[in-house]
Amino acid sequence: MRVRILLVAAMLGGAVPGAWGQPAGQTVAPGAAAAPDLPSYARLLEDAESRLRRAEQAASRAPVNHQGGAISGERIELMQVARSAQDSVQRVPTSFAGNEAYRNADRELRETLSSMITAQRSGGEGSMQAAEKAVQIIAGLRQQVMQAAGGTGAPAPAPAQPAAGSGR
Repeated sequence: MRVRILLVAAMLGGAVPGAWGQPAGQTVAPGAAAAPDLPSYARLLEDAESRLRRAEQAASRAPVNHQGGAISGERIELMQVARSAQDSVQRVPTSFAGNEAYRNADRELRETLSSMITAQRSGGEGSMQAAEKAVQIIAGLRQQVMQAAGGTGAPAPAPAQPAAGSGR
């Protein structure tokens, strides 16, 4: 059991719940640039939300553990995608980094992802609920970002193109 936990922790880049978070004052994941603007950030969040939802669905159909107690590949993939989703959340544009919606979502996501690891340590019970909560947190943040950008939460329409042959 302990070896299994250490393997998962090593794969995810941190063995303790605090490893999901960034050092104080750091909002962008190491090696990743902040999104240049709110619409770009909303697209990043939408992509992270979709990837996390797909990984959650795949993990929910798979066994928690394989024979011998090894964590299923789908559960490992779910935790890796969850970590990547957190990196996407932390690519917040500087103009939005101080926003309460971002700060709350970032904190809640760190807590939720830590609970996923804790649940997996306990045999997997509750890890799927934590994954669903993570999807909801990202979806809620994306909606807040779209509202702040002046949108409705739906993807922005393509810009209008001038009519062909207008000569202007």
